[in-house]
Amino acid sequence: MAWKPQRRSYRHEFIEAIATVFPPQWFSRFSSHGNTGWTPLKIFWVSTIMSWQPQVTLREQFDAACDILREVFPAWTIGDSLSGFLAARVRGLPRMRDPILLRLRQFVAEHLDDWRVRGWAVFGVDGSRFEAPRTTPNEQALGCAGKEGTTPQVFQTTLLHIGTGLPWDFRLGPGTQSERRQLDDMRDNLPPRSLLTADAGFISFELCRWLTRNRHDFVLRVGGNIRLLTGLDGPDLDWAVETEGQTVSLWPTRCRDQPPVVLRLIVVRDDQKRPVSLVTNIHDERALSDEDAAEIYRLRWGLELHYRSLKQTLCHQTLRSRTPEGALAEQTWHVLASWLLQLLTARELIASGSHPANWSAAKARDAVRRLLRRVVHGRPVRRMPSLRDQLCQAVVDRDGRVGPKQIRRWPRPKQDRPPGPPKIQPATREDLQQLQRLRTTLQARS
Repeated sequence: MAWKPQRRSYRHEFIEAIATVFPPQWFSRFSSHGNTGWTPLKIFWVSTIMSWQPQVTLREQFDAACDILREVFPAWTIGDSLSGFLAARVRGLPRMRDPILLRLRQFVAEHLDDWRVRGWAVFGVDGSRFEAPRTTPNEQALGCAGKEGTTPQVFQTTLLHIGTGLPWDFRLGPGTQSERRQLDDMRDNLPPRSLLTADAGFISFELCRWLTRNRHDFVLRVGGNIRLLTGLDGPDLDWAVETEGQTVSLWPTRCRDQPPVVLRLIVVRDDQKRPVSLVTNIHDERALSDEDAAEIYRLRWGLELHYRSLKQTLCHQTLRSRTPEGALAEQTWHVLASWLLQLLTARELIASGSHPANWSAAKARDAVRRLLRRVVHGRPVRRMPSLRDQLCQAVVDRDGRVGPKQIRRWPRPKQDRPPGPPKIQPATREDLQQLQRLRTTLQARS
């Protein structure tokens, strides 16, 4: 007897995929008002599906998501008021965001030891801006950063686990907010003994001192806006460390009431043979060689790919909400939905023996959209690969290209001037005197 392929329910396949991370009973922790139709469970499903949809406007995304959910959960009552849903989403976000984020992070934490970079649990951090509609409330609350005439913006800073390519934490704020400030809000969530890498916009005395005191390591780029001192690492100092290579100290004038941070300076070359200055608190070259430090900093490129996937592949570069509260809620759900999609893909890639950081956002996006189309049409297709099988194949194309990828007539991309070398100066007599007075004061206190 010939083998007959079994018909699959795409509806159940979609439910099972999401339920592996967020089972329905998980949402019972959120209390719901008896008079509202938008429960946290419904808000989660609608917001997630909206973020995965190709439609342009919020109305089109909302209608498409509601049509899908009516097929997935026939017993649910799904409202058709977009304004009511958006208001419920803004109200529910403060209590839903952190539990959902912690749930996603829990699955990332399972693979921290399995996907290390040169033996380190490496995290990268970087920020990016997302445009919002030019409305009066958005302009007043979000602000317009950058050049004159730009639209209101939402600023996002992401903490990414470099080994898996998965997010670990993120913060959102007005376009005028500082990425350093957003990192300060996230640094307490770093797992023990992490290594942080970032570009020159993040380095500060406070960050280096905090990471060192909390037993974290770092490889940070340093630019011309930072002054480093030599000659402050004498062996008679209580905070002196065994160092190799070129040793420098970070000791700004405003922080002279605290000991200097002793760093190891590493100068490497980028792809265009330009010098790149890095500093680290790992002074033993056997623990972290110059080549390892350069490779760790190079892998920070994963953050660029993360933002490219979010902005271009998933089409979230421009927000649609006309109020600042709505824009922040919209962007939050974009990040959470993208994180969930990447997590589902990474789990299948790991199970099949592939590297999770090689996921293809475009292939994962297309796989989910194909499944959702068949959920709505209700026509199971024989011999079509399952969602899990498609996600197993959602890896970037590594084949060599015959021709250039960039089109010929493309607007000239923005050419940011790279950071220059740091200002390295020998410690003056006044610096040494201040250091000696500080040492005497600290000894007296102890």
